[in-house]
Amino acid sequence: MRPARELAAPVLAAVVLAAVVLAAAAAVAEEPMRAWFVSPPALEPAIGEVELEIGFEGAGVVREARFLVDGREVGRLSRPPYRLPVELGEEFGPHRFEAVLMGADGELARAVRETPGLRIDEQIDLGLQQLYVALEGARPAAPLTAGEFAVIDDGRRQQIVTFEGGDAALAVALLIDASQSMVGGALEAAVGGARALLEGMQALDEASLVLFADAVLHRGPYTQEPAELARALEGVSAAGGTALNDALYLAIRQLESRQGRRVVVLLSDGLDIHSALSIEEVLWAARRSRSVVYWIELRGPRYQERVVSPWRSADQHDAERRGLAQLVRETGGRVVPIAEAGEAGVAFGEILAELRSQYVLGYYPTRDLDDGAWHPVAVRVAAPGVRARTRGGYVDD
Repeated sequence: MRPARELAAPVLAAVVLAAVVLAAAAAVAEEPMRAWFVSPPALEPAIGEVELEIGFEGAGVVREARFLVDGREVGRLSRPPYRLPVELGEEFGPHRFEAVLMGADGELARAVRETPGLRIDEQIDLGLQQLYVALEGARPAAPLTAGEFAVIDDGRRQQIVTFEGGDAALAVALLIDASQSMVGGALEAAVGGARALLEGMQALDEASLVLFADAVLHRGPYTQEPAELARALEGVSAAGGTALNDALYLAIRQLESRQGRRVVVLLSDGLDIHSALSIEEVLWAARRSRSVVYWIELRGPRYQERVVSPWRSADQHDAERRGLAQLVRETGGRVVPIAEAGEAGVAFGEILAELRSQYVLGYYPTRDLDDGAWHPVAVRVAAPGVRARTRGGYVDD
């Protein structure tokens, strides 16, 4: 038999080893969780749509992540990855972002990120103007060259410094009227047509879907995934009044933070009842933007009827519709009339084909008046029977 002291040594060693392992495990279990912001960047102003993302390390099981912007809660996530898109609008001020990770026993970690405001300390000279030009009339036998275009800015011919033909990446705001006027299968047909545009998106294109009635019913983030947009169209029903001006204004302002060719495609009968904004106010925003607006105008059985509402007379409603058509023309888009919603697919297809075939002209205006006034622009084409359509001008401010 081995002496007791010879048996005690390995037993003692095992006990010590177990104690060390348990102590290490306890230390890991008690290690505080640390969280930090991956985005937005700390030193850059946060404007428009921003993605909040946090990373973390340490022990513990995260039950929920709460996100706050300037002290207001904007969302919660219950599983990783902890990324949340938020819309900050066009305010250029500083922002404070907070994220709180919660565990089963309470708060585990907090992350804070502050971003600066955008300071404008000096007047910036008017830079490169880009015009997206669609051709109408006779179809040219071959692609046109830069020398066949003439840009007239405030009556003065400009030197074209950049020229592209064919495709360019699109940023599309798709606005679909889901008000009471779209009942009876009209909305379903319109939604089906919108899918045709979404399915025609290419790799660098992005789009956002806005469904509106007397308020915005759905506003999705910009995405490059057509399937994600199409899912948002499922189960939509028509009801309520129409706040077209408000929805259009929102789309134009949000597009200003996007890259690429900014396009609004609106499907509606154009009858606005409930908007807080007038079409003149929306036109003001459109003139200061770079967005092109297309209007698929649903001219149903009651198209010729004049409408009176508690807010506007019949003449005022007529003026609003004319103002919408003017806005479309001034931005370089066009009105595409359809007799019934079932024709929406063809209309969306026409607009997409036009966008894919536009020319892009760039020039530096020879005069920078900085006067806050509207400066008319026209494009001429040296090709028989061909007309150019582009936005009607810009505000120099």
